Amino acid sequence: MDATGEQEPSASAPALLAGRYRLGPRRGSAVDAAFFEAVDEESQTAVVVKLVHPDLSARAEVQQAFRSTMQVVADIRHPHIAAVLDFGAAEWNEHRVLYVVSEQLTGGSLRDLLDRGRLLSPSQALLVGLDACKALDALHRKGLVHGDVRPATMVFGDDRRLRLVDAGLGQVVADAVGSEVSNDVAMYASPEQAVGAPLQPASDVYALCLALLESITGRVPFAADSTVATLANRVDKLMPVSADLGAFAAVLERAGRPDPADRFTAAEFGRSLVQISERM
Repeated sequence: MDATGEQEPSASAPALLAGRYRLGPRRGSAVDAAFFEAVDEESQTAVVVKLVHPDLSARAEVQQAFRSTMQVVADIRHPHIAAVLDFGAAEWNEHRVLYVVSEQLTGGSLRDLLDRGRLLSPSQALLVGLDACKALDALHRKGLVHGDVRPATMVFGDDRRLRLVDAGLGQVVADAVGSEVSNDVAMYASPEQAVGAPLQPASDVYALCLALLESITGRVPFAADSTVATLANRVDKLMPVSADLGAFAAVLERAGRPDPADRFTAAEFGRSLVQISERM
């Protein structure tokens, strides 16, 4: 059984979702969804399929938000946003589930890199951050919030180019589950999320700041042993950024301010990274 309560597809009888996608190995799962490697039988291409938990999929407001949000994301073609190839609802082990199909990226995630004990230099983190800012700016201009920026959703292709995955879906899920988030998600949540306020573009900027600091130092600021403590630790707190990061420190401090109105926009964040690059 996977985290959605659904049976895993077996090796002898792989499942065909929506009459088209043959599911293979599960890549990961959470309380709200599960990921599978898959093959699109129509195009014979490798893809990634994400299934939303049946309990969430059954809710009318989630279905409506999912359709409207994913239609916007599917129309976006951006070099730093994983392409959404298809989405919809389908029967899966006697449940109706929402699904998203996206391009398969095989270069690993920033999470994979950190889990192997490797860190980025400040200059490498700057480049990763700049690409992420470009992706977030494109989403924000469409009126969307990513909602789940963290090392696990910062993924590289064979071309070593960064893509943000799960664009838009994080916002749909966050709006549906409210404060009931896993510690993995809470680790990168903003102060406004900690007090129950809605997601906004500035929340993505804060999350990216946390991810970049972790990529350099190996530690997530304000992280604690529990979800509640992690969220409480960053309310009204300035981002702890070492002066050893030089010009990068001031940029990260601004991106991680507790009041969302005081933070950069994604575009401003990116421009500031370009401006300090000459001094790094």
